[in-house]
Amino acid sequence: MTANEKHWLSIATNAVRAGERVLLRHFNVNHTQKYGFKKFHEIVTEADKRSNDAIIKVLKQLSPDIPVLSEEGGTIDERAAPRADLAWVLDPLDGTTNYAARLPLWGISLALVRRGHPILGVISLPVLKHRYHAVKGGGAWMGRVRLHTSKTRDLADSIGLLCFGYDGGSYRRYRRIEPTLTEKSRSTRKLGAAVVESTWVASGRADYAILNGVHDWDVAAGTLLVTEAGGRVLTLKGEPWKMGEHDVVMSAPGIATAVLRVTRP
Repeated sequence: MTANEKHWLSIATNAVRAGERVLLRHFNVNHTQKYGFKKFHEIVTEADKRSNDAIIKVLKQLSPDIPVLSEEGGTIDERAAPRADLAWVLDPLDGTTNYAARLPLWGISLALVRRGHPILGVISLPVLKHRYHAVKGGGAWMGRVRLHTSKTRDLADSIGLLCFGYDGGSYRRYRRIEPTLTEKSRSTRKLGAAVVESTWVASGRADYAILNGVHDWDVAAGTLLVTEAGGRVLTLKGEPWKMGEHDVVMSAPGIATAVLRVTRP
């Protein structure tokens, strides 16, 4: 890891820790969170906004020249971020529905991208006390444990994670592939948080994840983790995933081809 990469990883980790403190302070297993609605009836809580403010405050203090793309409002938009020399890509609370419902499957995703390519990522699952990181070329890690995708080679032995966004198109794409994948896999699950799905593929807990209707902030860090853990990150057509693509397949290498036979339009 270069000196610059160590510096950026330290900044990202400090920023994510600031978000963790906010989200854990507001997470109450005894009371459902109040929430409002955004576009496509997607929910948002006060905790989303406060985590966003806390994380961006750290990023601005420690890396004032690097713009921030964030689901809850940053300094650059989705069209400009892939063209930036460097940009932070942030989801201050991924899995808001789970968070509001008092389910522990939610987290924070923060990536640093260079001209549209993730080069560093940090993901935190605060209730589970799991924090993951990856630097391009340096592997994927949970703390000091290096991560590897599963060695599964038969789709019939696989566990798949499925997720779709709030717009009608992503739901239709999900409904097209879900019955076949559920039939052909050992089991499928719908967890409702890209941070969980990507880290669990990277760590070999699940064999593949298919996310329909995602945004860059949902998966920029997760795609790097999966790649650095030895996995494949592709579009539904089997092409390499890049920023701006709203459907993504993350898979252990041994079953990627079998998964794509189902996902291809």
